[in-house]
Amino acid sequence: MTSASYGVQMKNLKNTERHGLKFVFSLAVAALLTLAASGCTTSDPKPTKVYKTPDSLCGTAIEPSLLEPALPPGKKISTKAKNLVGYYSCLVRVDDEYALSVLISWHDGDKTALNVASTERGGGTVIDTQLTEDRRYAWSEKGGVGQVHCPEPSVSHRKTDSKLFATIVIYGDEKTTEPEMKKLITAYTESVSNSDECRASKRS
Repeated sequence: MTSASYGVQMKNLKNTERHGLKFVFSLAVAALLTLAASGCTTSDPKPTKVYKTPDSLCGTAIEPSLLEPALPPGKKISTKAKNLVGYYSCLVRVDDEYALSVLISWHDGDKTALNVASTERGGGTVIDTQLTEDRRYAWSEKGGVGQVHCPEPSVSHRKTDSKLFATIVIYGDEKTTEPEMKKLITAYTESVSNSDECRASKRS
């Protein structure tokens, strides 16, 4: 073999080794990136709901499937209620955060759901982007207001000069779709019509 041929063979061998090292290095980098990506995914799992969605909202019966979209993930759900003359308020907490609030309140007879929504939106939350033609319901992704059908209120004078409204406001980043909230506030308002506030037998 001539010295020239030997030199060519050595050059080809070095080129082959160099390309091989680049290929191995590329595989190693790709493997590290894959591990890093999978590590980020597993270390930050999507939050889930450990608690069971209740079949009542602050003591008023509600279908869990209607309430579920309005509640955030977490481990524990709890409520804190306040019952005063003319209104009932209730805060729902999930773990250590406020999830939503409920207000059942009496208003002057000329009020509509839109009037109530504009004043009882809670922390600036807009709950009046949609309105039914009869003006009994106003709602958005963050809450809603419904006028309760209450022909025989527990306090007799309210039968002629007052209206009862139910309000739901969602806190934090959680929200429903507008159709989901419409179903929730409508069902909840109808359920409130069967409460003590709307039963003549509870008059005092």
